[in-house]
Order: sequence, then C-alpha cells, then structure tokens
Amino acid sequence: MSTGHHVVISWSGAGTESKPLIEMLNKLNCSFTQIAEGDRAQLEITVESESMRGLRDAVDELLVQLSSLEDS
Repeated sequence: MSTGHHVVISWSGAGTESKPLIEMLNKLNCSFTQIAEGDRAQLEITVESESMRGLRDAVDELLVQLSSLEDS
C-alpha cells in the first residue's frame, strides 16, 4: 500500500457463524484472513481505497452487507 488508505475490521465468533460471512466476503471479493481455534473463528477483513471518501463508502457498503446477514 503506497498512498492509499485501509481499514481492518475484526470479527470473532463461533466457527459455524463464520461460514455465511466467508461466503459473502468471497462473493464481494473482499480481502480477509481466517483464524480457526477449536470451535471459534476470527476474521480480519481489509478494506482499501485510494481516497478517504472511497474508503468510507467501501466500509459503509461492507457493513450494510454484513448487517443483511442478521436478517437471515
């Protein structure tokens, strides 16, 4: 990352709860890492943009997508 901006969103919870998140992140082509420890999982989602406005918009959209999983 040279002149861009980035945010890392960390999520942790039950491993079974991570599966819908991972499916959604893959569909959105989001960069993330996954750490599994027993029946727990942790995801670190990296959002990048060249501008602060673009970063805010990308994070906002990701949060909207994540919140849509709560309704399922």
